[in-house]
Amino acid sequence: MQLNAQMISPQVISSGGYEYSAGGNSFSWTLGEIATETYSIPSVTLAQGFQQPSYLVISGFKLDALLFLEGPFTGSEMSVSLNTAGVLSLTQPFSGAPWNYYGTESVSSISNPDVVDWVLVELRDAASAPAAIEATTISRQAGFLLKDGSIVSTDGSSSLQFSHSVNEELFLVVWHRNHLGVLSANPLNRSMNTYSYDFTDDISKAYGGNSGFKQIGEGVYGMAGGDSDGDGVIILADKLFWANEAGKKGYLSSDFNLDAQSNNQDKNESWLQNTNMSSQVPQ
Repeated sequence: MQLNAQMISPQVISSGGYEYSAGGNSFSWTLGEIATETYSIPSVTLAQGFQQPSYLVISGFKLDALLFLEGPFTGSEMSVSLNTAGVLSLTQPFSGAPWNYYGTESVSSISNPDVVDWVLVELRDAASAPAAIEATTISRQAGFLLKDGSIVSTDGSSSLQFSHSVNEELFLVVWHRNHLGVLSANPLNRSMNTYSYDFTDDISKAYGGNSGFKQIGEGVYGMAGGDSDGDGVIILADKLFWANEAGKKGYLSSDFNLDAQSNNQDKNESWLQNTNMSSQVPQ
């Protein structure tokens, strides 16, 4: 008589167990409750019990990040003037140069009154910050920045979700349409299936320090405003861009303080103060 059985490769984290092998046969056991049910959401599968096949693993993660923009920062949080004025774009604004991001993120309305503006999040998998060049990018996603500095998904409240594996260390790049982009100087912190990073409490949290990042309050740091065309440098071309929009209202590239209008305050308090600063994000 010949018996055949299906072969699987079980993996388990257990409080106890052992495996016996002899004569080409093996037997293994673990302490744990009997397998009961499997739960799944996009990119994450959680199996209860023990001796589960190797494909039943947590393969996704969420991002918990804090970041301030200099322009709308009011001393403890950021203003939401674009939102209250009703001019905040309902579609992610990064489809053009220099970002060339073709994600389809859009909303029919802004569901959270605390939304400040859109940001583009980029994750890079590298051994160190200097090595986190553009080619190490594993994912990009547009989301909302809230007035307390939180970056959330387009529903206005939940964390951004990703389904990529990380081979080395995970670094975070954040882009904004008229503030200098920033890269985390250190790898993101991981706890379970959440990666986190706080840019706001130390200038050293940004790669390149004050060359492309700045103090915006007492012990508070943020992205520097004044980059009208988003090319990563604040120069005369950005002032010329401002001159073409000065006096206008709406969702404007030269509205550095995000108050829904372009005027001398944007030029004098952002562009003039930050001239010759440049993004330190490695390319």
